[in-house]
Amino acid sequence: DPTQLFLCQFEAVRKLLGNDQRAHLLPLGIEQLPALNAFDTVFSMGVLYHRRSPLDHLWQLKDQLVPGGELVLETLVVEGDENTVLVPGDRYAQMRNVYFIPSAAALKQWLEKCGFIDVRIVDACVTSTEEQRRTEWMTTESLADFLDPQDSSKTREGYPAPLRAVLIATKPETEQSLAAKKRADKQPG
Repeated sequence: DPTQLFLCQFEAVRKLLGNDQRAHLLPLGIEQLPALNAFDTVFSMGVLYHRRSPLDHLWQLKDQLVPGGELVLETLVVEGDENTVLVPGDRYAQMRNVYFIPSAAALKQWLEKCGFIDVRIVDACVTSTEEQRRTEWMTTESLADFLDPQDSSKTREGYPAPLRAVLIATKPETEQSLAAKKRADKQPG
């Protein structure tokens, strides 16, 4: 999250670890970045369902990758086929800012529509109350408080309980990137 709180946390951890300057945090959202085409791997974890335009978000992620780069996308999904997308009303699991929750199959299709290749669903599982729970550091409400007390397979709003999926996708190589790799392979030593 591009907030001062997360920047302060990052800097505190950096200081505890010896003030290593090899990693930096820029408090910017992806929508504020130009198309850098600079990263071998981009992670988007728990963000997609908070976006009003999920396809635009996928395009923004793709624009950050080098040709041949890899996207690791973790997000909420629902069960269903490639045409299944949940559009919750006012809230989903007590969150107000959830706009679209696709099935894993629909998300795979979205990634392919955005031009990604080799799209794989590498994990899909129920979000457990053991994973997301109150702790001595996080004492506010947690997943158990957001599920139907009579039926934990549903949220308090009556929607399916959270499922999480991880998909990995590749940005295709371009003729230019393939030519550059070929030249680099011919370099001695």
